[in-house]
Amino acid sequence: MAVPSVAEPAEHLVDFLVYVMPGFIAHQLFRAKYAAKKLSEFGQVAWSLIYGVILATLVRGADGRFLHGWLRSDTAGFPGSRFVMALVLAGLFGGVLLIGLNYARFFVAAHWPRLEGVAPDPQSIWVKVNRPNNDYAVVYVDDGSIYFGWIKDYAFDPDATSNDFLLADAKRVDEQLTEEYSVSGQGVYLNTRNVKRIEFL
Repeated sequence: MAVPSVAEPAEHLVDFLVYVMPGFIAHQLFRAKYAAKKLSEFGQVAWSLIYGVILATLVRGADGRFLHGWLRSDTAGFPGSRFVMALVLAGLFGGVLLIGLNYARFFVAAHWPRLEGVAPDPQSIWVKVNRPNNDYAVVYVDDGSIYFGWIKDYAFDPDATSNDFLLADAKRVDEQLTEEYSVSGQGVYLNTRNVKRIEFL
C-alpha cells in the first residue's frame, strides 16, 4: 500500500488557497460597496469558494486557450507569481462585476416599476425608506426636540444598533410643527439611538 507523501497535503492546501483567494477578494470588494449583515465564518468561506472556483477556472481556461500556458497555471506546487497576479486581478474584476450587477438591479427596479422585484434586499427598513427619499421628515428626538427637514445623507452598518444621519434644510418646530427657528448650516446631525420616531410627509 502506497504511503501518502507529506507533499500531498501541502498541494491540496495550495489548491484550496488558489480557488478561495480570488473569490475572497471579489466577495470583500462587493461587501465594501454594499453593506450587509455579517456572515458566519462558514458563510464567508463558502461564498469565497463558490466565486473562487468560477474565477480560478476561468483564469486557467484562459491560460490554456489564449495564453498558451504563459501563466503556468497547471504547474504543480506553489503557484508562480504570474498565476497569483492573474488570480488577484480576476478577484478584483469579479468584485467589480458583482457591484455592477447589483447596480444594474437597482437601476432596472427604479426605472421599470413592473420589475421592482429584481432590486436587491437591503436587509434593513432604514435603507428601504431612505433609498431613494425625497420626502420631508419630522424627527422626534428623545430630549423632546422636534426637527423638520429631509434626510440628505445617512450611514448604514447592518450589524450596528444605531446609525447616524444628516437632516438638511432643517427647522426646529414645536408639537404643532410651527417653526421655532431654522438651521442655517448644513443641517442637523442625528443618530437613530436618540430618535423616538420619524414621520415622513
